[in-house]
Amino acid sequence: MSLYEDALAAFRSGATSEAASMAEDLVRTSRASEDLSGEIDGLCMLARVALRQGDLKRVAMLAGEGRGLALRKKEPRLERMPLHLEAVAARMQGDFETARQLYKESIDLNRQLGEERMVAAEHRNVAYVELHDGNGAKARELFSSSARLARACGYDALEPYLLLDSAVLAFD
Repeated sequence: MSLYEDALAAFRSGATSEAASMAEDLVRTSRASEDLSGEIDGLCMLARVALRQGDLKRVAMLAGEGRGLALRKKEPRLERMPLHLEAVAARMQGDFETARQLYKESIDLNRQLGEERMVAAEHRNVAYVELHDGNGAKARELFSSSARLARACGYDALEPYLLLDSAVLAFD
């Protein structure tokens, strides 16, 4: 496994400090070897760690740094995850206008790249922005759109979340 895969496995198992340490190593070694993809992966892993720790300003900073690298090098595929994490940070900070804008950019980018699963997931995420901003009808429309898109592209792993979304809407 690569250092990124090891960091991701540690993160998913709940070993947050180990994941952070590996991500820092990944950023350091990737910078030294001018590996843009590895550097962005490391920054995104550090952003995930910061998200788990509730440090939303750090999430936005790390994701913004990663996205900036991808934009400067004109690497749209490498922009995907930093852009998503920037949107998450904005949403969780209650900056719904920025979150909407970033999720729209993410949807557009993922659609361009043929990443239909991520398009479905981002529709779901922006639905929560609308729900938390008091726009229940728009949220319902986006949840439906997310479910339709996920099922159309065979994104079965999203199905449990789609069921939860239905329950959330029942209480709206």
